[in-house]
Amino acid sequence: MTTIERRDLDTVDLADPAVWDDGPPYELFAQLQRESPVHFSPQRNLPGEGGFWSITRYDDVRALSRDHRTFSSERRGIFHMDDIGVPLDLQRLQLISMDPPRHDRLKALVIKEFTPEAVAAHENRVRQIINGVLDGVAGRERFDLVADVARPIPARVIGSLLGTPPEDDAKLVHWTNVFTAFEDPAIREQWQDTMAVVGEITEYTQNRIAQRDDSIGGNLLTAMVDAEVEGDKLNELEIATFFVLLMSAGNDSTRATYSATMLEILRDPQLRQLLRRHPELIPAAVEEGLRCYPAFSFMARAATKDTELHGQPIKENDRLLLWYIASNRDESVFPNPHTFDITRSGLADQHQAFGGRGRHFCLGANLARLELKLWIQQTLERFPDLELDGEPTRVRALFLNQYNSVPVRRTS
Repeated sequence: MTTIERRDLDTVDLADPAVWDDGPPYELFAQLQRESPVHFSPQRNLPGEGGFWSITRYDDVRALSRDHRTFSSERRGIFHMDDIGVPLDLQRLQLISMDPPRHDRLKALVIKEFTPEAVAAHENRVRQIINGVLDGVAGRERFDLVADVARPIPARVIGSLLGTPPEDDAKLVHWTNVFTAFEDPAIREQWQDTMAVVGEITEYTQNRIAQRDDSIGGNLLTAMVDAEVEGDKLNELEIATFFVLLMSAGNDSTRATYSATMLEILRDPQLRQLLRRHPELIPAAVEEGLRCYPAFSFMARAATKDTELHGQPIKENDRLLLWYIASNRDESVFPNPHTFDITRSGLADQHQAFGGRGRHFCLGANLARLELKLWIQQTLERFPDLELDGEPTRVRALFLNQYNSVPVRRTS
C-alpha cells in the first residue's frame, strides 16, 4: 500500500475494508506511529457502533495493556464493535473480556495446565498429532496448508486438553470461527447465527461433562466444572463461553502463525535450507513468525474515565484498539521491522503477539511455542520439496490476521 499523505490521515478509516484489500496496511501503520500515534477511525461502514482510537506504538500498547483500571477489557469487550451477534453481557462471561479481580480468579482455574512443566508433559502427544495429520497428506501431490494441515492440528491439540473426541474437531473449529471471524461472509452470513451457536455449544459442553472420562484427558473441562469463583460454581453458560474461548485461542493462534510463517519460509529458499540444516534455529523462526504475524490484529479496550494520550482527549467509554500487527513492527523497537530476520535477539521477551504483558497475556503461550516448533520442524523434514501452488487468500476480517488458504504442491 502506498504511503498516505499527512494531510489525509484525518480522513483515514481503518475499519474500511478497502484499506485491507492488499493485506494489513503496514506502511499506513508506520506513518501513524510517526505522525498520529493516537488516531481516530469513525467506522463509517458500521453505523451506530461509533468509532475507535488506534494505538500503534509499541510502548503505548504495553502501557495500556498494563493499566486495566483506566483501559478496561470488560466495558465494551475486545472487538471493534459491540454487536457481534452476541450481547455484551454474554461476551463478558469470557476470560478475555473480564477485568480483575474476577479475571484473575477465573484465570487461576486453568493456568496450572499451561505452565512450562505441564506443557512439556504434552510434547509426545503433540508430536503424535502433528505426525498423524502430516501422514494424511503425505501421499498427495497437492494440498492446502491451511485446510489440510493448519486447521486439524491445533484443533486436535486443544481438543485433547479439553477431552473432546477427534470426530468433533471440524464442528468445534466452525463454532470458534463464528465467534472470531464474524466479519467474513464466507463463515457467517448473518449476525443471528451466533446465538444459535451459543445454544449448540452450551448443549455440547453439558453433554461432554456428563460423558467425560478424566482418565483420557479433559483436565481443562474438569477444572471448569469443579471450579468455584467468588464462592459460586460456574453455570452452564459460563462453562460454555469459557470452553469456546479456550477452543478459539487454541485454534486461531497457532493456525494463523504457522500458515504465515510457513508461507514466509516457502518464499525464501535460503531460509528453508538453513532451517532444515539447523533445526536448532527453528525456535527463533517461531518467535520471528509470532512477531511478524500475530494471530490477532488487535485487542480492544474502553476508557473508564476521561483521559488524554499524546494530546488527544479520550472520553470515558471511548474504544481503543491495541494494534499488535503495528506494535510488533515498530521501527523504534525492531530495526528493519518488515524483514523476517531470525537473528534478532531477545524476541521472546519483546514481541507482543501474546499481548502487551498485562493481565491478559496469553496463558497458552508456552503451548503455542511448543506446537509451532514441532510443527514447522516436522513439515520441513517431511516435505523438503514443498512449494506454493497458487495465490494464498486471507480471511476477510479486521480482528483475525490469518490466511484461509495456502495451496502447495510437492515437486518430487
